[in-house]
Order: sequence, then structure tokens, then C-alpha cells
Amino acid sequence: MTRLATYLLMGAGLAIGGGAAQSQQELVIDFDAGRTIINDPWRAILWRAAIDHERGIFYVRDSEEPEGILAFSLLTGERVQTFLAPTGDGPKELPEGVRSVSVAPDGRVYIAGMVRVVEYTQQGEYLGAWTPNAPARRDGSVCDFGGQPAVPVVGGVLRRGDDGSADMGIGSNVLMLGSDPDEWIEMEGITDRVWNVGAARILCTPDAAFVVLEHSDKTDSLFVYYRASNREGRLPIPTELAADQALTVGPLLETDGRGHVVLLGVSFITLLDRPGGFTAVGAVLDPATGCHGVIRNPEPNMLQPTFQGIYQDSALVAYRYREEGRENGRLVRTTHTYSNRVALHPLRRISGQPCPGMLPTVN
Repeated sequence: MTRLATYLLMGAGLAIGGGAAQSQQELVIDFDAGRTIINDPWRAILWRAAIDHERGIFYVRDSEEPEGILAFSLLTGERVQTFLAPTGDGPKELPEGVRSVSVAPDGRVYIAGMVRVVEYTQQGEYLGAWTPNAPARRDGSVCDFGGQPAVPVVGGVLRRGDDGSADMGIGSNVLMLGSDPDEWIEMEGITDRVWNVGAARILCTPDAAFVVLEHSDKTDSLFVYYRASNREGRLPIPTELAADQALTVGPLLETDGRGHVVLLGVSFITLLDRPGGFTAVGAVLDPATGCHGVIRNPEPNMLQPTFQGIYQDSALVAYRYREEGRENGRLVRTTHTYSNRVALHPLRRISGQPCPGMLPTVN
């Protein structure tokens, strides 16, 4: 059976079964090893990064340029490009400002707002804009789906048409609602569904789109939408990560550059009271086989480091800026939501067996 056939059959099974998956290998981030990429007290990097694995670049929102995206080299930490997307209604502008960034396999950069996506070459040349005929998205999540931008919508994914053709709805239950609420606001139960999709996250491979819905009834799996067959499936989230993420908005999505899905755990302060809160910070999954591993911090409740993704089998970590002072004779630490230091730390396998083709240099 081919890898693609296995992938499609897995999707069909998950659509029926669902449920979180048990960990098959456990990985820990080794904070005592690795290298620092950025250490700049004037940086204010906002979570999270989009990684271009082929070219060794990561793209971030930074308070230095609130109306754009900054690109940094993963080798040197040097800033290599600035992409501007000012707030406004012009052709290169986003009406509600920048919400997210995504990178296509060929290096094109998508910068998304709530209703519009602007597109650039890797060198910063403006290519155009796309306004999906869909409800506004608070998170502005976007991905490259087979050469075209795509966004999550109710019941599926909306992809820009090829060569100027009409936008394409993908998913067996996709609803093409349109951008005007007056057209669908009276539909029973639709308001809650539109609200949930507004904060959904999306990751695409050439063949499938993976979606996490905020506050969905079951945050123990990803929705999977297959482009060629228009079918829908489910990909389980490892149990350890799903337990924490059920209390938050669900994990964010990335890739390791080898076709595997990387989940980035969102840590809320409410998890501090849970045993081992903030320990499971992510996971990596092979969508073709279901083989996966959970990524952990070596200690619980590590508030400062935030797992941003995987690059060359190492964990990309941004460190939240922390201030220390004394108040009424007591030491007080304040951890901010932005980062001024970014580093790569190796992953170590502490139990289980490696998945074929996944993290090949990890011991």
C-alpha cells in the first residue's frame, strides 16, 4: 500500500473513531545545550513564528514593526527582511491589521488579517491580495494549500481558485457562507460555529489541510480535509497534550519540514494548578501512520520558554522577557508576553521507539 493510500485510509478511520492517541515516544527539550540565535534587549517578539525550513528563515511579529512581519536567519539571527502590511483599505493593506503569517513551500509569504491576505515573494516583492468570500477570522489563520492560500471556514476549508477561478470549498460538509452576515445570520446554530472558526488554526500539506477549532467540543483531534477527494477525517492529538489543551484554545500548528505535523501547546495560567502544568509543550505526528511523540519540558511550570516549532530536529524556543524586583521585601518575578531571546535546543528521546523518518538525528 502506498503512503498516500495509507494516509487517505487513516483519514477515513479517524473520521469515525476519533479520540486522543497514547504517546509512542517521549522527547524532552535539553535547555542545557544548543545555541542562541537572538539575544537583544530591544526585541519584543510576539508568539508565534512561521518557519521556512528550506531557507532557514523564521518570520515573526515584533513590536518594532507592529504593521508588518520581520524575517530572521535561523543561522545567524540577522534580520533579513521586513514585510509591511499597514492597517487600511489599500491594495497592500489589511483593514484590521496583521493577525498571522504563513510561508509557502516555494518561499512566498502570506500575511493575513481578519478579512484579507496579502502575498509577497521571499525577497519582499508584493504579489497581490486575496479577500476570501467568508466570515471574518479573528485569528487570521492562513496556509498554502497546493500553491494557493487557504483559510478555515465552517465545515471545511476555503482555497483561492487557480488562475483566477472561483474560490474552492473543500470538505464534505463545508458551508460557503459568504462575507456578509445578513446572508446567513438567521441560520440555526450558525453564529456559534462562525465564532469558533474565527479563531481556528490551519496547517496545509500539498494534499491535506489540518484544522484546530477553538473551544470545540472535542479538542482531542485535528480536523483533516483532503483536497483531491473532498473527504474529511480526524487526526488524534496525543493524550498528554490534549488534556492540557482542552482547557485552552487548543494547540497551534506547524510542520517539521519533512511532512510531519508539529503541535505547539498553548499554556494558560489556569494550568498552573494542574499536576505537571506546562510540562507537555508540544507533539510531532506522522499523519500517514499515526506514529507520534510528545515533547516535554524537563520541569513543570516553566513559564519563560515557549516552544515555537522544530528546525533541523531541534526545538526552536523563544524566551519571554522576565523582570525581577523586590516588593515588601519579597522577590517578585514578572514574565511578559513578548520575547527578546530565541534559541535552538536539541531534543532528547527519554522513552519509546522512534517513528520511521521522524527526527532522524535525535537520540
